[in-house]
Amino acid sequence: MSKEMTVIALGVLVAATPYLGVPGLWKTVILVLAGFCLAGVGFLLRGEALSRGVGEGKRHFVENQAPQSTPTQRDHGISSLN
Repeated sequence: MSKEMTVIALGVLVAATPYLGVPGLWKTVILVLAGFCLAGVGFLLRGEALSRGVGEGKRHFVENQAPQSTPTQRDHGISSLN
């Protein structure tokens, strides 16, 4: 089973557990184990996405970066006073 299908199956299990009629302790154990499994599979999927390079090329906001040398109105002699 792929990791994506594991996430879907665990999600269905979590959604269905309250309606299965299992005792409270079993319900708690099932939900806690499913949560740990979902977290583990999520970390594995995130690691695979990072190793594939998903997210490369995105520009990140940098607050104190020096302005780039692009022409402005002042460089062309255009101002609001003309």
